[in-house]
Amino acid sequence: MADLDESNLRRYLDEAVSAAHEAGNLMLECFARNDAHTSVEEKASNADLVTKYDRQVEELVLTRLRACAPDFGVVAEETASKEELTDAPTWVVDPIDGTTNFIHRQAECCVLIGLAVRKRAVLGVCFIPKMDELYTAIKGHGAFCNGRRIASSGCKDLTKAMVNLHFPSYSRGPKVLERILGVNHDLLAHPVRAIRSGGSAGVDMMHVARGRLDAYFEVGIYPWDVCAGQIIVEEAGGVCLDTMGGKFDLSSRRVMVASSSELASQLAVHLRRRCYDTLDAENYQCSKEEADLKRRKT
Repeated sequence: MADLDESNLRRYLDEAVSAAHEAGNLMLECFARNDAHTSVEEKASNADLVTKYDRQVEELVLTRLRACAPDFGVVAEETASKEELTDAPTWVVDPIDGTTNFIHRQAECCVLIGLAVRKRAVLGVCFIPKMDELYTAIKGHGAFCNGRRIASSGCKDLTKAMVNLHFPSYSRGPKVLERILGVNHDLLAHPVRAIRSGGSAGVDMMHVARGRLDAYFEVGIYPWDVCAGQIIVEEAGGVCLDTMGGKFDLSSRRVMVASSSELASQLAVHLRRRCYDTLDAENYQCSKEEADLKRRKT
């Protein structure tokens, strides 16, 4: 595809970086005013939130990206969340990933801009304004933070790993809590070195990409939460998989990120044991294929 050769990808990256910086400055202005809490609205639950700044940031970013590449599709959390991710070149945007952190003035929130082709990320930008960290990647050209190349930790042993998992905002039903607390129990009993909970998929993926974390996993995420992070993690030497250990799918609403394939395989054993693949199914049962895979591998 001629418009996605290396020179054009770098032009798109430059535009995405510029948009992310501008969006991050708006976030910093909000931090300075300390008024994000005055515009909070609930979406799916009282833990799933949006502010006027999410919408302002998204409008700013999408205006820039559409001017740069008017023929590209757009999937974005606040204004284009219903758009289907297709094989066509598509911008995938989360204006403020970690909105709850943002409302509470915590540093771990970011702007995420990804470009997907054939439903796989080929370009990613993540800007964490409170930490002044800009992460970038183009497929095949490595991952960078503030212009310096980064690499995952390479950890291959789950007992030596620091793992991040999120307590879901999408559902707090008893079966959901039973499952996520069960995963916590299994990992602590294994034991892993440490478990943390960050609250921003994008920031957690950046931490894995640069070796601050060894693994992160979550069920219930959306393409805009993980598109930019996927390419940055992979270009840093990490892996992105399904929580069951299979191939990663941007639209599956589940992700497991690890510093190495060996670590991912060990972590997947525990996630398969709990069939940690969905927050939506009423009975929380694996599909037949996944149950068979679980029996073979545990």
